[in-house]
This record gives sequence, structure tokens and C-alpha cells, in this order.
Amino acid sequence: MKRGAIWLVLLLLLSVLTTGCFGKKSPEDVVGDLSNTMEKLTGYKTDAVLTLQTGSTPQKYDVQVWYSKPSNYRVALTSKQRNITQIILRNDEGVFVLTPHLNKSFRFQSGWPENNGPLYLYETLVSSIVDDPERQLKMESNQYVFEVKANYSGNRSLTKQKIWMSEDFKPAKAEIMDSNMNTVVEITFSNFTFNPTFEKDAFDKDRNMTGALGSIPALSQNGMAGKAPSGPFGVIVPEYVPDGVKLIGTESLTQNGEPVVVLHYQGDSSNYKLMESRPNAATVSYEQGLPVDLGFTIGVLTSTSEQRRLLTWELDGVEYTLTGDLSEEEMVRVASSTYGVSGK
Repeated sequence: MKRGAIWLVLLLLLSVLTTGCFGKKSPEDVVGDLSNTMEKLTGYKTDAVLTLQTGSTPQKYDVQVWYSKPSNYRVALTSKQRNITQIILRNDEGVFVLTPHLNKSFRFQSGWPENNGPLYLYETLVSSIVDDPERQLKMESNQYVFEVKANYSGNRSLTKQKIWMSEDFKPAKAEIMDSNMNTVVEITFSNFTFNPTFEKDAFDKDRNMTGALGSIPALSQNGMAGKAPSGPFGVIVPEYVPDGVKLIGTESLTQNGEPVVVLHYQGDSSNYKLMESRPNAATVSYEQGLPVDLGFTIGVLTSTSEQRRLLTWELDGVEYTLTGDLSEEEMVRVASSTYGVSGK
């Protein structure tokens, strides 16, 4: 066979293989169709299970996401271990982190989720695919499988992600891997609906605080909001301390008439303090901030300057405020290490 004929056969074979993988569409056509799907989207509803491989025990959440264009969000995260639901809510009034079973809420002005979109949001998955020029695409069992870069400011150790989508671009599964290709975060979608109809008050703060939307364990058994524990509490000492940093002292003081315990940390690399209290206020407002997933609860991260940050979260009625010159990733590691620690 002449050399020219051999090349022609190879080109025809390559064309057949490509057609077998993506039909008549090229990978660029597929990504273009995905972008068009996102542009035409007026909203969605989804149910999923999120698994975080952090610490010795994986943390699992049931995740329910509602989105209505242009900027209404409702994300209900239910911890399977603790059977407690928290809600991230965005509406015309601002962004809220709600803890309905305690009738507690954080309110803050924020660009979330545009500035820090989590994996369980559809637009986060789509953007990571569309924005990565080095993306890889293949077909598995009539699903598109994308391999793209991971870009999450709170954890620089996450480097790659793999995303499975149906041929009509409904998400099926996603995984985020570290530099050793170990899966750190996994989400499996059980339901996904494009362009649903929402009730008029689906994104109303007061209605979400009552637990009237969806079958989530937001209220106590008698149908009333629970009460946060009160009175003295044991000091929680985080298990994680950055290299070169030591706990140099603990002090007790009173702030707004309430007892507060402050743990002071100092070292060559960082200086920070952790405040622990049981505030009575039902709503706390911040001028700015971002919701941060700590693995066991949702925190609020605020940058007070280029180098100083403040992270606030609540667990079992105790409110924690971590402030100092730690990086966002280090703050999350310190906060996460308070989970499951007994008070002293």
C-alpha cells in the first residue's frame, strides 16, 4: 500500500474513533453546548450526597440546592453524623447562614457564591470545565467525563477534579483530588432538575428558619426552635497547631455581659487568638464575609486586612471566633480540629 493511502486509512480510522466518542461533536462543540446550557438556565433544584475525606472519619452531608436566576440561592446541608441542618441563603436582603434548630443566624454582605463557589453548585462545575483550556474529555457509559484543574482558595492542596455529566449536561458525580490523586471530596447527585418552578417565599429567611421548606430536621420534636445550651462550658483546645506556633496563654474575660475565654497563640510563622463564648443574640450581622465549609458546620470568613482574617463558627451552642494572620487554609484546619474535642 502506498504511503499516501496508509495516511488516508489512519485519518479515516481516527475520524471513526472520534465519532464513536462524541458523536458528530468535537470536544470543543461539547464545551460550547455546556456553556449554552448554562446561559439559558433560569434555575435548578438538586439533591446530592457530599463526602469529605478529612480527618480519621469521613464527613457526609445530604445536600439540597435551589437556585433561581439571577441571584437567589438556598443550600441546605444536613450532617448525617449529627442530624443537624444548616442553610446558606441568598436573597435580596443579603447572604445568611441559618441554624434553624437553634433559631440562630449570621447575616453578612457578600459576593458569595461568585467569589468562592463550592463544588455542589452547578455553576461552579460548569465554570471549572469551561475555564480550563487544558481540560480532558472522554465518554464512559453514555456520560461525559471531564478532568480539569481544581481551583479552591481555601485548600491549595486540591489540584485536580473529575466531573461526570449526562449527555444533556446534568451532573452525576464529581471528585476533587489532591496532588497524590487521592480523592478528598466527592459528591454524588441523585436528582437534578433544570428550570423548576419555586414557591413565592422559597428564599424567604423567616420561612426557612421555621423548617417549613423540605423534609429537613430543622426543628426540635415539639415543632419549636430549640435553645442553645447555656451556662459554663469547658475550654476547647484545637488539636491542630501550625508548625512553629505554641499556645502561650488562656484568659477569661467578659464581653457584652457574657463570659468569654481567649486562647492566645504565638510563633515565628503566625500569631492568632481563638475566642469561645455562648452569646445570647439570635442574629449576628457582618458587613462582609464568605460562608466556609468546615466539614462539620458552616463558618463565616472575613478579611479584616490583607494579612488578617476572622473566622466565626458555632458548634453545640459555643461560638468560636478565630482571628490573626493565618492563611485561609490554615484557619480552616485550626477550626476543623475543634470538632469532637472535649472541653477542659
